Amino acid sequence: MNAHRSTPSPSSDAARRRRGRRARRRRGGRPPFLWVGLAAGVVLLLAGGLVLEDRTQGSSRGSSDAAGAPSASERPASREAVETQEAKKDEPGAEEEKETEKSPDPDSIPSSGPGTFATAGGGGDRVGGSGRTLTYVVQVEDGIGISARDVAVEVEDILADERGWTADGEVGFRRVSGGTSDFRVRLATAATVDDICGQYGLDTGGEVNCNVGQDVMVNLKRWLLATQYYADDVTSYRALIINHEVGHFLGHGHEGCPGAGRPAPVMMQQIKGLHGCRTNVWPYDGEGRPVTGPALG
Repeated sequence: MNAHRSTPSPSSDAARRRRGRRARRRRGGRPPFLWVGLAAGVVLLLAGGLVLEDRTQGSSRGSSDAAGAPSASERPASREAVETQEAKKDEPGAEEEKETEKSPDPDSIPSSGPGTFATAGGGGDRVGGSGRTLTYVVQVEDGIGISARDVAVEVEDILADERGWTADGEVGFRRVSGGTSDFRVRLATAATVDDICGQYGLDTGGEVNCNVGQDVMVNLKRWLLATQYYADDVTSYRALIINHEVGHFLGHGHEGCPGAGRPAPVMMQQIKGLHGCRTNVWPYDGEGRPVTGPALG
């Protein structure tokens, strides 16, 4: 028996097409034009992101230059400022001007004071050989505008120098600030020095230093101005003052120049002239040999 095949109607064809579209949607299918649209959108988004990133990085780089380093217009100015400062340091006469400013006006140095003293506080370590130890205090006359502590530091350095009196290995020094002491280093005005030295029959004439009893008297004028032979090296002359007067305290007398061109002994009265000798402020040389001259009466 032959099977009967019916002819589909238009309505049934439309139904089949609708069912096919629903099936494709359930399987995730998309019409071709939708894929093209989605791809174009992705390209636009990526391009926009790259532009935004480039602008952001450009802005960040500008902030780093501003915060981390000077701009090109600032850098030459900075170099110019440094070069100007260096040039000023190297200008001829710059050091001389600095030294001139430090040098006091002789008329500004007080010639008299109250005759009372301030003692430098603290104390120092013992310096010198294994022999006897001499203790001392450092005092500065009141009202002269100089720190007793500053003077004490200089005196300590002078007495501790290997070219000083400790080079013989028989004497040592130690600074103290109270109690009993073997001697006193006293910085004072000319009038006060004249008064104290005069009590022992010495005439210092407002100009020089002395050692009387336990006092090493230092004339303020000499401490600040030195003498003509040490006008450019006041610090060295201070060493000469201390070594000369402490030398007297240790029992050394005056000495003369040992010969032209030789170093002047520290016990020579160099303020009165060098007599052919070279300036010298230490009782011993760098090799530990005493610098001496003929004894004077």
